[in-house]
Amino acid sequence: MRQLLRLPLFLVLALGCAGTPAPPPPPPVWTFASATPSAGKEMRMRSQFRYIQISIEGDAIFGATWQLKHGGTYIRGQGAGNTQVNVTLNGTNATGNVRNTPFSVDLKSLPDGVTEVTGLFGGVISFYKVSPKIFQGKLGTCSYDLTFNGTRYEGSSSCAGAVSLTSLELPAAMAGWTDLESSTVLAIVLGT
Repeated sequence: MRQLLRLPLFLVLALGCAGTPAPPPPPPVWTFASATPSAGKEMRMRSQFRYIQISIEGDAIFGATWQLKHGGTYIRGQGAGNTQVNVTLNGTNATGNVRNTPFSVDLKSLPDGVTEVTGLFGGVISFYKVSPKIFQGKLGTCSYDLTFNGTRYEGSSSCAGAVSLTSLELPAAMAGWTDLESSTVLAIVLGT
């Protein structure tokens, strides 16, 4: 009788410990923005009207409509609609063509760890501010007002006048990039 009682207790203890997933590692220290540990290698922007996802694997950036390569001085490849992406990175500036339109990015550090990004994204004069706490501004035809909640950036966005709740998850993989690489990829993917 005692052996029967011990068996279920042993099984309960064994099964309770087996299969418990390890928590995701803490995000790396990143002064440019905040990473979402559960995002893995994926950048995701979700709103009621848009969903954008790209994956990052080494020097490759890819998604449903993106096939890009990045290095310290360039981002090149194919964008949406099989259009060319050819951007040169230099210091705090990036210039080139994205989806058959002129593209530029200029970075400026502001107080409180905020980076101001200005330029021409998708043929539209654009600007945004990013920090570990905020992601705000106009990228191409869409505007964003997002705050980091400890897990992801959340708030609202507006594209062509349609306002919706929005979330943005940045992968820890981007934390190893320069601020210019990160801001340029955000401008290319979210602003064109």
